[in-house]
Amino acid sequence: MLEHVILARHGETEWNIAGRAQGRADSPLTAAGIEQAQALGRTLAAQGIEHIVSSTLGRALHTAEVVAEIIGCEVSVDERFVERAFGELEGRFVAEALVENAQWAEVVRGHDPLAAAGGSESLRDVAQRALPALEALHVLPYRRVAVITHGHCLTALLGALRDGGDYASYRHGNCAYTPLTVASGAYVVDRWNVDSQVLVGA
Repeated sequence: MLEHVILARHGETEWNIAGRAQGRADSPLTAAGIEQAQALGRTLAAQGIEHIVSSTLGRALHTAEVVAEIIGCEVSVDERFVERAFGELEGRFVAEALVENAQWAEVVRGHDPLAAAGGSESLRDVAQRALPALEALHVLPYRRVAVITHGHCLTALLGALRDGGDYASYRHGNCAYTPLTVASGAYVVDRWNVDSQVLVGA
């Protein structure tokens, strides 16, 4: 029976450094991103994680594979954990796009769960596809599972699990994580954006 879930963001990528929007587009992990994934792996090993579910996007899957090698576990994928679609913004330098179109600021900053522009998903859209994936973890034959996903996907999930609030406050750094406990079949979250090198009580 599932008891504990850790939600984590992927490691730093080349486009993170360059300030380019990723969304469903992809870019490889940097050397620092791989080191972050290794630190996350050591932390999740200490947490007793038995299995990893990853987004299908390369940056998340690479992170998951680095983590899994340290833990000694298998990785499965679920495309419902992919990053928020940013539509026309994907691949562009974010700072330049925000100057051209103020609507993108609402999307990128993530305060409003309903904000969308230029073919992007809203955070509410993301939550509607990602929450069923989170619920599907209950059918896995493990007590402790980690999910490797993306920044805006994490924001959407936490906003939904915590029933609102300022969605932007749920942002995660690269390889930062959120521990969830399972109580009476429901997920309970009381902290988030924990540094990958910090071990919190399960």
